[in-house]
Formats: sequence, structure tokens, C-alpha cells
Amino acid sequence: MISVTASVSAITYNIGDTYGGGKVAYIFQPGDSGYVEGQQHGLIAAEADVSSEYKDGWDNDTHTGVYVWSTGQYKKTGNNDYAYHEITTTGTAIGDGADNTRKILAEYPVATYPNSAAAVAHEYRGGGYSDWFLPSMNELKQLYLNKGLIGGFADFIYWSSSEMSSSAAWYYIFVNGLLGDSVKSYYKRVRPVRVF
Repeated sequence: MISVTASVSAITYNIGDTYGGGKVAYIFQPGDSGYVEGQQHGLIAAEADVSSEYKDGWDNDTHTGVYVWSTGQYKKTGNNDYAYHEITTTGTAIGDGADNTRKILAEYPVATYPNSAAAVAHEYRGGGYSDWFLPSMNELKQLYLNKGLIGGFADFIYWSSSEMSSSAAWYYIFVNGLLGDSVKSYYKRVRPVRVF
């Protein structure tokens, strides 16, 4: 009788490796949502920013590669299509981005707001995957910290999916890593991420 034992070793990825439709951007650590002891999971960043050209339905200007968190519309009597819906439950932690994006799109549906930051991140299809999302504040921070290994970032401001108030959301400046909040109707860049 012959006994055969097969040994399968798990592939280990490093930040900056090409995998899963983009570049490995962060490896989950103990305490992170999504961390599983003995397994490697983390974030994959798209290899480039979303960079479509479109004519904005609210200001009628043409924009390329920059998007609003929501429109500049203010609520008016009888008008449900306005910008400053407060979501109130978006998180800032690593692991919150996908849920944040779902919550944003529930308030700002892709059909109505196709060029919002959450919509273009969600609709991104890099590598044939359909589970991309707008990173949370702390997920976006990891993209900034590892930007040299990931590559392709502009010296510009990037939106997170973390809301600060009814009229503002958090962003990172990729020139110097400063965190700030901005009116949701300002134009900033978007780098989608997904989990592996």
C-alpha cells in the first residue's frame, strides 16, 4: 500500500503585489474587521484612479477624474433629490468601507447619482470583479501610507466613504497625508478598493 500526502502551502502576498484585479494595499492585522488568524486577508486597491469624463447633471460642466461625494443640491419643498441626506452611521475603521458604500448608495442611488464617489467606486470592474467600494477613512489612510508600493496616485485629494456631517465627509491629501473634511459637493479623486 502506498500512502501519498499532499501538502498545499498558502500563497502569501506583500503590499504592492498584483493580485485580485489590482495591487495589494494592506494586510489585515489583529483587531481589524476581516482579520482571521492563520489566514491572509486585506485590501486590494485598483491600479489607477477612476478617470472617466462626464458632464455633471447638476452644474452642466464637464469633469474628468474628479467626483463629488454628493451633489450641491439643497433640499427644497417637494424635492427629494438633494445632497445633504445625513447617513449618520458610516464608520471610519478598517473594514467599514464596503458597508459605508452600501449605505451611501441607499441614499444616493447609482441611477440618480451615477458620478458620485461611491457610485463610480461601486461600478468599477477592475479584473472583472464587482465588489469594489469607496474606502473608509482609515482604509484610505493605508492607501496613502503605502502609495509608493501601490502606485498611480495623483498629488491630489481623495474621498473616503466616511461621513463627517450632513454636509461634509472625510478625505486625505495624498501630497502630505493630511486628513480633512470637505463639503460633499466638492470634486475629489477616487481610488476603489476591494477585500481579498
